[in-house]
Amino acid sequence: MAKFLSQYSRWIIIGFGMLVFALTQMDWLVSQPYWQKAEGALVDQRYVRRGQMSRVPAVVLVGLGSTALQLDTLSSNEIAASPTLQLMREPFPWDRRIYAAVLEKLMDAGAKVVVFDFVFASEMDGDDEFAQALQKYKERVVIGEMFQDEQGTTGHTKHLVPPNSRLLLPGTESSIGFVNIRVDGDGVVRQQRYRTSVNRETLETDVAPGVAAVLRKEMQDGKAPDDLEQSMLRAAEKFQGPTSCPAPDQAAYIDFQGPAGTYRALPVENMFVDALWGKPPFENGFVFKNKIVIVGPMAEIFHDVHTTPFGEMPGPEVQAQILAALLKGTWLRPTSDAFDFMLALVMLLFGLSICLFIRNALIKVGLLVVVVVLFFVACQIIFTGSKLVLPMMQPLVCLIVPSAFGVTFLYAVEQIERKRYRNVLSRYVSANVAKVVLEDTRSLEEMMSGGKKKPVTILFSDIRGFTTITETTDADKLVAQLNEYFGEMVDIIQEANRGTLQKFIGDAIMAAWGDILSDGLAEDARRAVTAALQMRPALAKLNGVWKENPDRLKLAIGIGVNHGEVIHGNVGSHDRMELTVLGDGVNLAARLESATKQFHTDILIGEDVEKLTRDHFVYRNVGAIAFKGKTKPVETFYLLSDRSVPAPKWLASYHEAIQLYRKGEFEKAAELFRKVGAEIGQEDFLCEMYLEKCAVDAKRSLPSNWDGSITLSEK
Repeated sequence: MAKFLSQYSRWIIIGFGMLVFALTQMDWLVSQPYWQKAEGALVDQRYVRRGQMSRVPAVVLVGLGSTALQLDTLSSNEIAASPTLQLMREPFPWDRRIYAAVLEKLMDAGAKVVVFDFVFASEMDGDDEFAQALQKYKERVVIGEMFQDEQGTTGHTKHLVPPNSRLLLPGTESSIGFVNIRVDGDGVVRQQRYRTSVNRETLETDVAPGVAAVLRKEMQDGKAPDDLEQSMLRAAEKFQGPTSCPAPDQAAYIDFQGPAGTYRALPVENMFVDALWGKPPFENGFVFKNKIVIVGPMAEIFHDVHTTPFGEMPGPEVQAQILAALLKGTWLRPTSDAFDFMLALVMLLFGLSICLFIRNALIKVGLLVVVVVLFFVACQIIFTGSKLVLPMMQPLVCLIVPSAFGVTFLYAVEQIERKRYRNVLSRYVSANVAKVVLEDTRSLEEMMSGGKKKPVTILFSDIRGFTTITETTDADKLVAQLNEYFGEMVDIIQEANRGTLQKFIGDAIMAAWGDILSDGLAEDARRAVTAALQMRPALAKLNGVWKENPDRLKLAIGIGVNHGEVIHGNVGSHDRMELTVLGDGVNLAARLESATKQFHTDILIGEDVEKLTRDHFVYRNVGAIAFKGKTKPVETFYLLSDRSVPAPKWLASYHEAIQLYRKGEFEKAAELFRKVGAEIGQEDFLCEMYLEKCAVDAKRSLPSNWDGSITLSEK
């Protein structure tokens, strides 16, 4: 599985990226509320970062109920002088004569166009007077109609709610425009349609498929033309003539000029207070001269408040900003489907290229961040300068999701591969070396840069009589047995005691502690001796298993453990290098292992190791041995057990006999050696050896520099 993932990792990442790309092109995903909310929030940020733009002076907003009329501050004569003020004292809905009076007041002040942001659907008192005013100024006034949902057996449909029939006098048809403010899927006003039809609006609801087909056919046949205009478009055309706007099948983004308050509503009540009419901001109506005046509901009781990219905004001010954008001939256009497709594809290719062709993980992440930042900046510049709204969710998802998956996937594959390589590499070099090669680059570079002296504990082990074994045993069987033996011993060295397997030398094992990993000199030495001690029962267990197998031979080993300063480094030729240790400390470990044969022991320990570990193990002094090639004798010890096993009672007498021998008191020493041999209860080579030496040395003349050391003539 790991090999498959590694071999096909690129194709897996590319396949995942194409899957993500395909999903982002599906309507069911982009129509999800969370997707629309995220896309909308990204659009809103562009509005906010663009900041507030200059308002259009030709647009003036008059609000109903924006300021409470303080009639109590007026005299009864002032109130009596204005019939409109007297009507305004009544609660909403107002008598329609008030709207007629407002229209007359604005027209007298020089307003060029007046828009009522209301749908006067129900009949009210004063309709006839208002209808007369509307007919009088039909070329300069706009009132509202609206689309309303209707639930039927075929699903949701739209129907048009016009003003009541009493207001629709002959010639006023061109004074009507729909006042609906379009709301995106996340409840925010960003887009507006300016020309439409009932059929087109109905198709955007959950109408039954059969009904939808009929509606589309009617539109194609010209039976349902897009002849309904938004009220602000009607007003703009009455104000300045033909006005450009997006096609009916496009819901363009509104070119908002700023947050709520960009167009401050003048209180309609104050228009009829003579003392206020002559002062700013009215100045006897000069504020309305040659302007488009929008009269709309600003009071809280109307609940006409909408969420926009700049926050909450009263409906009439939303209409004012729509109108201002139409007068300027500006709106924000979404990009085409083909462009969106290509942009998402390009971002996918960017992400995959970064993920697949950049090796360094930090550089990958850095480049992804740079691309994301540049994309945000580009979207903002295009939004502000070219008035184009680029989609951001699709490109960002196509960039980030496959890239994040790729980085994570490659990291996981790398870890799997690293583990696999370590397992493979550790079959040929030590697990510690494999770890350094794969993970610790700095340590590896230091090792490869040259040799370094360091104190290390070395273990040598060798199979007794191996040369003879090779001459009498089938090669395949011998190799199989060696592999079983090495497997058990290497696990003890590496896994159990964190040693470094330096090399196999034929049937011999060379291991080290403190060369690559070190836990301190004493702990390194303790781990080495522990490994030697554990190899003893491990071999006995193997021999027990092999006893039942005719293809296996009983093996015996010798082990030498020494601590000393060695040279650690990368040694070899330019074609083949080996990370190893060499020097006198290594040689002495090998001599100790070889000496086990001469002293009939299986584990010999050097004096420096004994000093570092005497609190953890029980040792029997073999003697001060003058190894061939060494000028100074080395105290050598036989490993008996760890401290969990009590030292044998005869050990103290034995060590006392050693000291007597070194002092030249051969008779006393011989007596103690015989006593120790008897206590041991079986033939003991070391006691017999010292008894023989006592007998020989007692008869000869000792040299002046005699120290009781044992000279070995063999390596």
